[in-house]
Amino acid sequence: MKTKYALFRDLLIFFFLLFLVILVWKNNIAVTAIILGFYFLRYFLWPNREDHIIFIAGACLGTTAEIIATHTGIWSYTLPTFLNIPVWLPFAWGFVSVLIIRVAQCIKR
Repeated sequence: MKTKYALFRDLLIFFFLLFLVILVWKNNIAVTAIILGFYFLRYFLWPNREDHIIFIAGACLGTTAEIIATHTGIWSYTLPTFLNIPVWLPFAWGFVSVLIIRVAQCIKR
């Protein structure tokens, strides 16, 4: 039962976060605050020390790929703030990495 609850919780967080980001996508500061707010709220309510490591790894790897892709012209962002990407993108990569790992672990069980 605990695994099903965790799976439902993390999927609900993902889709609600996606919905909010879509609503305020034109405001980079608001998107950044929403992503970080959800990450820290989730960590505060359901702490797992590994989440920070996953977050940092996902943020670094994802951001690196995004910077390379935008620099080479594969795609571009409407409102980039540094190195052709929005300021919130590293945080999104980090949080989504955490959610992917946690959802995969629930499914594995």
